[in-house]
Amino acid sequence: MNDSHFHALYRDSGLRFTAVRRELVRLFSVSSKPLSVSDLLERLGRRGVQPNKTTVYRELETLQKLGVIQPVSLGERAVFYERLAQEHHHHLVCLGCERVEDVHLDEQAIRREERRLGRQGFLVSRHALEFFGWCIQCRT
Repeated sequence: MNDSHFHALYRDSGLRFTAVRRELVRLFSVSSKPLSVSDLLERLGRRGVQPNKTTVYRELETLQKLGVIQPVSLGERAVFYERLAQEHHHHLVCLGCERVEDVHLDEQAIRREERRLGRQGFLVSRHALEFFGWCIQCRT
């Protein structure tokens, strides 16, 4: 999606499309991995934008309400954020270098498991699955 799409999204919500908002949207658009607040502050600084941490948290909340991003919990680590994906996915998290990669699982198997849980009386509303371990570079 381009800037004009997000400009319209903010405008339709009664919000201005500020420089901080524009740069956050761009960062999420080009990132292939979830980003923490410290990642965002560092990358914004490299782009010449210097918001304080409170502003970034407030903007992340706005982007969530607008349906642009979602929080991702990666275990005991800080909360990360990623753009709302077109298709559901999970994550591989390296405990050594902290690299995060998307992984796609067999959705039919997941739906079968959700139906099985339903037969046991548990109604699944959503799920998250992260795999933690060491990538090949960190094991050698």
